[in-house]
Amino acid sequence: MKITIFLAVFLSCIMCGYGQSSPRVVVLDSVLIFQKASFPSCHASTICETADGSMLAAFFGGSYEGAADVAIWTSRLIKGSKYWTPPKKVATGIDSQGAQVACWNPVLYRVPGPNDQVMLFYKSGARIPDWVGHVLHSKDGGRTWQINHLPKGQLGAIKNKPLKVGRKIIAPSSIEPDWQPRFEISTNNGRTWNQVLVPRDTTIIAIQPALLQLPNDTILALCRTKNGFLAQTYSTDGGSKWSPMTLTDIPNNNSGIDAITLSNGLHVMVYTPCGLVPGTEFGPRTPLVLGISRDGHHWTPILTLENQPGEYSYPSIVQSQDGTLHIVYTFHRTNIKYVHIRLEE
Repeated sequence: MKITIFLAVFLSCIMCGYGQSSPRVVVLDSVLIFQKASFPSCHASTICETADGSMLAAFFGGSYEGAADVAIWTSRLIKGSKYWTPPKKVATGIDSQGAQVACWNPVLYRVPGPNDQVMLFYKSGARIPDWVGHVLHSKDGGRTWQINHLPKGQLGAIKNKPLKVGRKIIAPSSIEPDWQPRFEISTNNGRTWNQVLVPRDTTIIAIQPALLQLPNDTILALCRTKNGFLAQTYSTDGGSKWSPMTLTDIPNNNSGIDAITLSNGLHVMVYTPCGLVPGTEFGPRTPLVLGISRDGHHWTPILTLENQPGEYSYPSIVQSQDGTLHIVYTFHRTNIKYVHIRLEE
């Protein structure tokens, strides 16, 4: 029965293209980030480029998701090297009583500008309702860090990277376990943050926005949901106000996505183009594909990253200074996969 359901969902995924003209995809590299690690389980990777052209990845790792020993780890692909450095622990969670607690969902973000400031958001807490937000700051491309604890009630970017619009850094955040998207906005490069909620719709259960820049200064946020499709909300004033959420026709398996706007104005998204398995709150976390869009609404898969049974999830994607794309994602909960590609028109 499970195999039958999987095949039915998989076939529906393959058929969800929109027939746009698509660029040629050249895969430059596709590797697991590490060969050996001191932890058996890892998840929720994130990636950014540093000023020297190196790639920095972060993820949480430990016994299992939510275990007290789960910490935040980083690994680096030095420019010109073929190999990622061994995972390095950069943060652990400690509660108000001094007990070690799990870390969750890191998000890397390099602040645009001359200072090479890298921010690493993460959460700590024994359970999701207990989350406390933190952000690490680095001025040397992630080699050393200084920690700031976010004020109570602020969690920072939850899964996907912030977007800078003018003087504003817009961190896509959300409230769990109530499942409501929100945004935390800073006008002073992350020293202080203000919260902006998306208008509540009890019929759409959404978290983890990913941000795209559309024409006419419009920002589009695409959100994971429990509704079987991605949800969307817009802002036309730099993130201060957001439209009520609506469902798109893009299937979602109740797992995280990531999406960015490229330097040429096209949009790319890494996602599993499947809905929910009937009678459940989740869909399979395979296949994982790269899709492209010219308007942020209609998407065409252009590369299948993974299509075998198993878990391939929580992707993160960035465009580096040379125009190429860098993707990381969970690989069977035992490793992090890195894929480097070039798009050719």
